Amino acid sequence: MKAYKLKFYSSFHLDSETAVDGLSEIFIKSDTLFSAICSAANKFYGNEIVEEFLFPGNVIVSSAFPFYKEELFFPKPMSYFPEIEDYEIIKEFKKIKFISQNYLNFIAQGNKIETSLLRKDFILNGCWMSKRVGNSDLIFKTYESPHIVLDRISNATQIFYKTEVYFSTQPQAGLYFIADVKDELVTKFETVLRFLGDEGIGADRTIGKGLFAVEEIRNFSLPTCEGTNFYYLLSMYSPNETEFNSILPKESFYDFEIRKGWITNNTLRRKALRMFREGSVIKVNSNIPLKGMIHKVLDRNEYSERLQTDIFRSGQVIAMPIKG
Repeated sequence: MKAYKLKFYSSFHLDSETAVDGLSEIFIKSDTLFSAICSAANKFYGNEIVEEFLFPGNVIVSSAFPFYKEELFFPKPMSYFPEIEDYEIIKEFKKIKFISQNYLNFIAQGNKIETSLLRKDFILNGCWMSKRVGNSDLIFKTYESPHIVLDRISNATQIFYKTEVYFSTQPQAGLYFIADVKDELVTKFETVLRFLGDEGIGADRTIGKGLFAVEEIRNFSLPTCEGTNFYYLLSMYSPNETEFNSILPKESFYDFEIRKGWITNNTLRRKALRMFREGSVIKVNSNIPLKGMIHKVLDRNEYSERLQTDIFRSGQVIAMPIKG
């Protein structure tokens, strides 16, 4: 298992839910990242390599989360809520979306973090740092970028705005993700990833948005935890039937998200899928590892004049054991 930093040269916009303009995701969902990688692989190598990437278990990626200097951040586990009596501290905790890897290692073993660390000078852009931060520090900024659309009938112009995400301290900040790739595909995967960085990800790639450099994180590893049947999700997750039947929902901590959207440069809508969100903590009643599955969300046989290939969405999961 490897991890890669994405160091953005420019801002990016990733459509939030069904919106084609307006708000942007601040990090890249695993299914979006996987689709972008497969699209880049098709351009660079051709369909044969894409089929290898799509084979279950060959290429699995996490969502891409923030990093800042030497700290990597992970989604706050939904099972974790420290014993807090002070209302002001509770408010600070609710603002947190991501936690430092140091804290995650601690929580994964069932430990509690001192509430004295739940202060504004330890929280940066919704990320719970293991070190104090200055008033001027920021991981990323968001701003509204104006665009103009032309009415095809009346030729009237109308202004709309897109929210763009910009990493203000690049290259010290950006996004990173974890990849579990079959050994024989690692070289091709890394080549495609660098090509994707040159192509860009998200909207407005033709004008230089979403470009990034790739850097492997050396000696990366996830914390280990034995003797538990709780799994903490680092990607969107769509369980297969066997996995679904093994989940104990009343003892799990989770949230769902409906993933849908449109094909780029096309008016075809993908089939909607309900998936477990990152940060969910799933309890299972067996020792089977969580794998997830890939879904076909558009069939080229149904749209032969508009699609050259089938369209897939990955619900394969990267998960780590964690104390409940």
